[in-house]
Amino acid sequence: MVDWHPRRLASGTEWTMSVPGQPEPIAVIRRLRFEGRSVFRAVTWAPTSAGRELIGYYRSGDGAAVAVWRHYLAERDERHDRASRTHGGRERG
Repeated sequence: MVDWHPRRLASGTEWTMSVPGQPEPIAVIRRLRFEGRSVFRAVTWAPTSAGRELIGYYRSGDGAAVAVWRHYLAERDERHDRASRTHGGRERG
């Protein structure tokens, strides 16, 4: 069994998650204090906060990392599906 977790892709104080081989991070996770407890907010990565989209709020950093990974896989699959349905700008039947 491999001892691996999506949170291993996170680094820094405002954690960025990166996929090996990709030039840019896929998300940012930040720990916030809310009513005396830690909460982790995950957003998609963009150079500025204005371009980021909320993925969600989580009770743990591990939960946030798993959600980011699932979001990344879903987005990747959706892009692949869209690309496979078109060819040269025309819809395939």
